[in-house]
Amino acid sequence: MQYKALISDIDGTLGPVSLTPLPSDNVRDAILKVQKSGFIFTLASGKPFSLVEYLIDYLQLSSPIIVDNGAALYDPKTKKQIIEYTIDYEESSEILTFIQRYTKEYRVSCSNENFKNIIQLNKSQKVRKFVILDLSLTQADNLIKKLTLKFKNLHIVKTSSDLGKKYYSVYISSSEATKLHAVAKFAQLMNISPKEIIGIGDHYNDSPLLMACGFKVAMGNAVPELKAIADYIAPPVEKDGLAHVLEKYVLNQTPNAG
Repeated sequence: MQYKALISDIDGTLGPVSLTPLPSDNVRDAILKVQKSGFIFTLASGKPFSLVEYLIDYLQLSSPIIVDNGAALYDPKTKKQIIEYTIDYEESSEILTFIQRYTKEYRVSCSNENFKNIIQLNKSQKVRKFVILDLSLTQADNLIKKLTLKFKNLHIVKTSSDLGKKYYSVYISSSEATKLHAVAKFAQLMNISPKEIIGIGDHYNDSPLLMACGFKVAMGNAVPELKAIADYIAPPVEKDGLAHVLEKYVLNQTPNAG
């Protein structure tokens, strides 16, 4: 099949897991080449837009970017929000009170700013996502169980942590705020079918991304659960797996690719 777009996770896929990861020169060159050929490339990250914005010029991005784990899409040209999904004030306040019982380290991602360890919300703050930070695997799984029992209409998932492979973060967002819903909206905006999109990622929160796309790629460093649903396993991020996929499934399939 002739694919028209690729949507890539950032941490552990585009580059190593860090606060502001950068792709290798090989990966960046492949991204610039496919876009020059007319192919659509964009990002889908759990990070807020403020922590993704630096990649727009670096990768010459022009298609909508998925941020906050699917809670919002941004136009990289205007840097304005296209759409967002938020949690209402009452439920947000209840979630905040609940997570404060179990951790002191968390962030709250709102429409216009992000807060670390905020004590109380006000009604003007539209919450897109809560992030519980730096948990062990057992702590993350136990917290997810407690949250799932308490709150019925939320998207709750664990993902990577900047502290290293032994640590995890937990995302809490609206049930509509997933990479799956965001891919559907992205496809609509770009006037293409989700079946024409390659999705690539490495962690638990990338499962909705892969499930939304016509071709599912897990990085070689991906969690086993993501590899189990993938159509293809790419080399790990340390070996430029994203560049490999772009070369194999895009550049080699595009006659006019630079």
